[in-house]
Amino acid sequence: MTENSSDQDNFCGGCHEKETAAINTDGSAHKTEVSCTDCHQGHKPKSFENIPACNLCHEGTAHYDQQQCLNCHRNPHSPMQIKLPKKAYAECLTCHDSQGIDLEQHQSYHSQLVCTDCHYEHSFIPECMSCHNSHGTQMVEGDCQTCHEPHKPLEMIFASSDIPTGFCSPCHEQADLLLAANSKKHRELSCSECHEQHAAIPDCRSCHDEPHAAAMHTKFPICGECHGIAHDLQ
Repeated sequence: MTENSSDQDNFCGGCHEKETAAINTDGSAHKTEVSCTDCHQGHKPKSFENIPACNLCHEGTAHYDQQQCLNCHRNPHSPMQIKLPKKAYAECLTCHDSQGIDLEQHQSYHSQLVCTDCHYEHSFIPECMSCHNSHGTQMVEGDCQTCHEPHKPLEMIFASSDIPTGFCSPCHEQADLLLAANSKKHRELSCSECHEQHAAIPDCRSCHDEPHAAAMHTKFPICGECHGIAHDLQ
């Protein structure tokens, strides 16, 4: 910061009250690291080029290569008061690159949207159910990310092995009906105890090993030939 910058800024504030108030309230590094004359090195009418380009100071990352800084940072005197344009995507990804990678590599309807379709204010996280209906009556907003990540929603990853069966049954109704009508121990398990990943079909031996004599397993290598399907054990 330029020496005696506080005195300089107070002097400038005599005419530029609005700008000085914004700097003092929300100036961030523009308040603590620079003075007015560090940025505005001349004054009209002697100097007509007294509005500096942002990249004179801000450089080194893809975000600072943007050409229209004021599209989001509307007021340089309160630079972190961010107001997003109606449609923004590429500029967002210069900071939030991992989200962009997820959207590109895991195609879904979300991949067809721009960032501000959901995040219409900076740092705003929308509720999933503001667009999507719940799978079932047991599920509330806080349950969505138990299985779905917003930027790759179809790549379902279970957060734990005790996800309530009621989260799965609205989409897998037939399996749920069979389990409910069956009296075997599988009925007592949650879906994710067997299906550790969505759509993964476990090998019976991962839990049961080989409970019969080796000759029987050789003759009947497929457990379901005798025991039926896992949701309707015989």
